[in-house]
Amino acid sequence: MTNCRNCVLVPVLLAAVIAVGCVAEGQNRKPIAVPNDLQPNLVTIATYPLLDNDNNAYPDTIPIVFYLWDNPYPLPMWADGDMRFELRDSEQRLIAEWDVSASVLDSSRRRDQVGASHVLTLDIRDATTDVLPVTKARLSAFFLGKDGAVAKTTRPLDIQIGA
Repeated sequence: MTNCRNCVLVPVLLAAVIAVGCVAEGQNRKPIAVPNDLQPNLVTIATYPLLDNDNNAYPDTIPIVFYLWDNPYPLPMWADGDMRFELRDSEQRLIAEWDVSASVLDSSRRRDQVGASHVLTLDIRDATTDVLPVTKARLSAFFLGKDGAVAKTTRPLDIQIGA
């Protein structure tokens, strides 16, 4: 009798576990409609590990990915315009700055897991020497759109440069 009860109980429990693990198919969600009047007002930056392309033991190249946002729209966007990046030390002294033209910005467009992105490298040697003491620096970005839109980082990204 016990064996027969187990024969019925095990398949019932197994069916219950499988049913709980299944996800019900809901309504298909439509993609978020992209408004026509988006203008970037926020820039976010992420960096990859810094590179030492001249092999002098000092990092000289900052590979970055950045996103333009029209906050509060939830997805990043592309826009036509120019960028400026600034690297400052903890006392806000300018270490390096880079101006990126609209054509370079346009060719840096990619699509990643987040959405519309830009991938660039910033070479410290274009602005100053890479032979710097270990310094905690802050990287910020400013976007000036061809249509007059202005966007910037609200939280500069902390990176360590020098050796």
